[in-house]
Amino acid sequence: MKTTYLALAAGCLLAVSTSSHAAPGDVNIGVKGGTLGIGLEAGVDLSDTFALRGGINYLTFDFDSTISQIDYNFEPQFFNGSLLLDWHPFSNSFRLTAGGYLNNNEMKVDGTYRKDLIPSEYAGFSDLTDLAKVKGSVDFNTFAPYVGLGWTSNQGDSGWGVNLDLGVMFQGSPKVSELYIDGPLGIGSHPIVTEFLDEERKAIEDDLENFEYYPVASISLNYKF
Repeated sequence: MKTTYLALAAGCLLAVSTSSHAAPGDVNIGVKGGTLGIGLEAGVDLSDTFALRGGINYLTFDFDSTISQIDYNFEPQFFNGSLLLDWHPFSNSFRLTAGGYLNNNEMKVDGTYRKDLIPSEYAGFSDLTDLAKVKGSVDFNTFAPYVGLGWTSNQGDSGWGVNLDLGVMFQGSPKVSELYIDGPLGIGSHPIVTEFLDEERKAIEDDLENFEYYPVASISLNYKF
C-alpha cells in the first residue's frame, strides 16, 4: 500500500513538471515547515540533474500515553541538520533525494502513577505515589539516513519558488538513555523500584517504536540567485 502511494505521488509530480535546465553554480536559500518543524535551507545546483541541499530544523511538541498503568507525558524536542543530494532524472521539476540528518532528536519523559491501578507488589509504596514521578529521556541514532522524492517549482529558473518533499528518515529504535524515580530520598534505590524501572525502559521503547521510521513531509519557499 505504501509503495502504491509513493508511485501515485511520483506520477502526480511528473504530470505537473515541465522540462527545465539548471545552471551549475546556481544558489538558493529558503524557509521551510513540515513534520520536522520549522527550518532554514540552502542549496546549490551541481549540474542540470544534480543539486546539493543543507538545512536545519527544529520542532517541539508533547503527547500523552499510558504505559504499565502510568500516565506519561512525552515531550519530543527535535533539532537536526540535513545534507541531501537531489537527482532530477528527467531534467525537470521532479526529483529523487537521498542523504542524511545529523540527529539531535530526543524526548523528555514525565510519568505519574495511577494510584487506583498500582500492582499489589508495589502496594507498600502507595502512600508515596503523590510525591514520586518517573522521569527520564529517550534518544535516537546520531546519524539518520533519508530517502524521498520531491518537486521544485523553479528548477532551472531564478527567482522565487516552492519546494515539496516527501520521504522517510531512519533514525533507529528509540533508546531510554535515562529513567529514574523523582521522589522521596532512597525510594529510587529500592530493589523493587530498580526492577520496575528496568521493565519500564523496555515498555517505553516498545510504545515509541513507530518513531524509528519518521515520516518527513515539508514545503519550503525559496529564492534562487
